[in-house]
This record gives sequence, structure tokens and C-alpha cells, in this order.
Amino acid sequence: MNVKSFAHQLVYFCIGLLIIFFQILPLQTVPQTWSGPNVLLVFFAAIVTKRPEFTSSFLVASVFLVEDFFLMRPPGLMSSLTVLGFYFLKRKFHYQEGNSLIFGWGSVTACLTIILLLYYFISVLLFIPSAGFRLTLIELIVTLALYPVFSVLIGSFDKLGSADAEKIMQR
Repeated sequence: MNVKSFAHQLVYFCIGLLIIFFQILPLQTVPQTWSGPNVLLVFFAAIVTKRPEFTSSFLVASVFLVEDFFLMRPPGLMSSLTVLGFYFLKRKFHYQEGNSLIFGWGSVTACLTIILLLYYFISVLLFIPSAGFRLTLIELIVTLALYPVFSVLIGSFDKLGSADAEKIMQR
């Protein structure tokens, strides 16, 4: 692991902790009848698809394990499902240079659907208190709708970094 990869992973870890911090803030005290997106899952899915060389399984596992502890979920269930799902996404996107948004969205849709539905069904099977199936589907739909936004944002930061590097090289 070189210094650039370590710096990227440290930044991604800090952004992940920031997302977890905003998830646990008590902004509303009334129970909701709808579920918001899983922003951390979308963020790391976009990172894995756009910059697979700067993500590691240890980074994904540690961030999602911290999220499991803070959200009082069974430790390791969501993090292990996420590591397995993102491992397959990373292998799919690692050696491909230019992927279309539709191809990436389709792959991420399949991966996130499997992750969230497996988490729900394992929770039900093991009698772990979880949200209902309707809330899980709402979370999945809103999460998948948010993916293109994160994909474009992370892709634009990627192009910004390479343009700055080319300007420095020309000097």
C-alpha cells in the first residue's frame, strides 16, 4: 500500500465516520412511517465502483462495523454482507476503464438489493428486531435512487484530481 492509497482510505474512513455521526443525531423524536436512504452504503458503493484501487475490504469492514455498533445492530452482520457484496463489485469494476452510468447503476442495484434483502431475511430468520419489509423496500428504492448522484459527484472529483495533476506536470 502506497501513501496515496493510504491517504484516500483515511479520507474515506473519516467521511464514513462523518456520515455515521449525522445518522445518529437526534433530529426528529417522532417515529417515522418511511425510511430514508442508507447514505453510507451508497457512498461506499460509489467509491468501490469509481475508485476500486483505493478501497480495501478492511476499510469497508471497519466502517460498517463501527456503524453496526453505533446503530445497535448485530455486530458484523451488515458489515460482512457489505464486504462480500463490495468484493464482487470491486472485482467487476477494477479492470474496466470506462463504464457507463447505466451499467454501473445496474450492477450496484443488484449488489445493494442482495445486501439489504439478505440482511432483512437473516434478521427475520434469527428473530432480530428489524424494520418491516415495507420499510426495507422503501430504504432500498431511495438508496438506489441516490446512487447516481454520488456516482456523478465522485466521478467529478476523480476528473478534478487528474486535471490538476496534468497542470502540475506541465509546469
